[in-house]
Amino acid sequence: MFFIRVLFLLTVLSNIGIFLYARQNTPKKPVFKATDNGVQKLVLLNEIDTQSTIWESEKEKQSQNETVEKPFSQECFSLGPFPAQSQTLPVLDSLKSSVLKIRTRKIVSSQEAGVWVYLPPANTRELALENVRKLSDYSISDFYLVTGGNDENAISLGLYREQQNADARVQELQSYGFNAQKQTRIEQWPEFWLDFTVVADQVSVLPTPAELNIEAELNRVECNW
Repeated sequence: MFFIRVLFLLTVLSNIGIFLYARQNTPKKPVFKATDNGVQKLVLLNEIDTQSTIWESEKEKQSQNETVEKPFSQECFSLGPFPAQSQTLPVLDSLKSSVLKIRTRKIVSSQEAGVWVYLPPANTRELALENVRKLSDYSISDFYLVTGGNDENAISLGLYREQQNADARVQELQSYGFNAQKQTRIEQWPEFWLDFTVVADQVSVLPTPAELNIEAELNRVECNW
């Protein structure tokens, strides 16, 4: 019985020794990098936000990567507006040789288009046509029936630039028993600007909007980008 216990203990110790030896001598798996050192990450074209992409000259990149005791003085400008981003591209190419960095910036402008006078949408087309007949009975002809969109079955009765004219129109229609209402309409449209930075002593050689054959304003702005 004692011999069996000793044999069992020796077997266990032998297995432990073999396991430790195999673990210490197992070759390590090599670790591979996705890219080599110095290789930039691949960016798909549909991942690039072209409106925030900044082009920089080599001089500007150097000034950012090196410590300079007295960096060159810079001036910043904004050129625009352009109605479409495609119209900024040839101008951007023309300015690259004269600027330190340049970017395209998009903003959305808005303004009041006027006061819209209307009859609210009817529940059915039949009820909307009934309103049309009632308007005709009062010799009112300057209207149209909205046939689609969010205001389907509404009746438009004019867009007025002056608030007082819209109010007079609403009061007239209400005196005939119509539920006339008014609403301020807002127009929105995109505008594109070119923001760029130039060395201060090179401002005088910048091409003017006329020389670039464009109708745009050139404004001096703060250098905050």
